[in-house]
Amino acid sequence: MYYSLTYRSWSDEKQAETGVLEQASVTRDELFMRKLVDATLVKNKLWAHLSNECQDQREHAVYVTAYDTQMPEGYGGAIADAALAMCKMSSMYSPEYMLWNGHSFEELTLTESSVYTMEIAEQLLDHYMVRSGKTYEFLYSVLDADRRKVLFFMKEVDL
Repeated sequence: MYYSLTYRSWSDEKQAETGVLEQASVTRDELFMRKLVDATLVKNKLWAHLSNECQDQREHAVYVTAYDTQMPEGYGGAIADAALAMCKMSSMYSPEYMLWNGHSFEELTLTESSVYTMEIAEQLLDHYMVRSGKTYEFLYSVLDADRRKVLFFMKEVDL
């Protein structure tokens, strides 16, 4: 079964929707994943998520605003730079991990088993990930549907 998902731009100044950016027909797992990320790349522009809604359990919407108006403090510009610079593509959705080095984000290669869309959605619910004895805090996430990637921006932490 497929669900209708629409990305709608929102203006805080006007307190109103200002247009439809994109429409997609997605599976339930993909819908869940798309609603959980913090931002989405649409036509090579980064949009921050504000809210989600559903009408009659069929018509889903994600309300977004220009990323530069909702950037996370301390990392905002670096997240945008890294998200817009990525170019690897996948045939199915897969995660990419970007590690904060104190100035910018660099790709971190982690060994992954087969990752399904719902596994990525489940990971979006986590605040931390532990791999090989290192703990990483998730700072932000970006969906790039054109490349079929979910970018996880994170930093290493001592717990």
